Amino acid sequence: MILEYRLDDLWGYHDDAVFRDAARARLREALGRHGAGPLLLAAHSMGGLIAYDVLRLAERDGSVAGPVTLVTLGSPFGLAEVHLKLTEEHGNLAVPRSVAAWMNLMDRNDIATVGEDLADAFPPNEAGVRIRDVPVINAYRAPDGRENTHKSYGYLRTPEFSRIVAGFME
Repeated sequence: MILEYRLDDLWGYHDDAVFRDAARARLREALGRHGAGPLLLAAHSMGGLIAYDVLRLAERDGSVAGPVTLVTLGSPFGLAEVHLKLTEEHGNLAVPRSVAAWMNLMDRNDIATVGEDLADAFPPNEAGVRIRDVPVINAYRAPDGRENTHKSYGYLRTPEFSRIVAGFME
């Protein structure tokens, strides 16, 4: 399993209820401080899964009204193992109800973004909101020159992310 051997923190999130609940609680607390109104939620890697879980769970208690613009950056939603875990918990892979727009930025060379495009795997929510997959080039290089196509900083520097933020601010 790729989760267990290559993405061990992700495996731990799904396997360790205490860790998972604490991660979700931190995001729920932050969202609770935000209050009502439009929200841009940018989440990298496993943070995208935490955001998705929190937004799906909020459908049950109404704790996040939205509208939420969700931007996932290098998140492993395309992995079959992740689909299975999400479906076990939420019943399906639908776009969360509070999400008004979801852009999924992925570098095709990032190990976390392997698998199918999310627009094909996640059905739209009741409002018809679908995921928009946005291929990017994560050009981050470590100080020693090595590439790291999964680095959050590289995703945040892409022109595509800048356009999303600018559009949200308008």
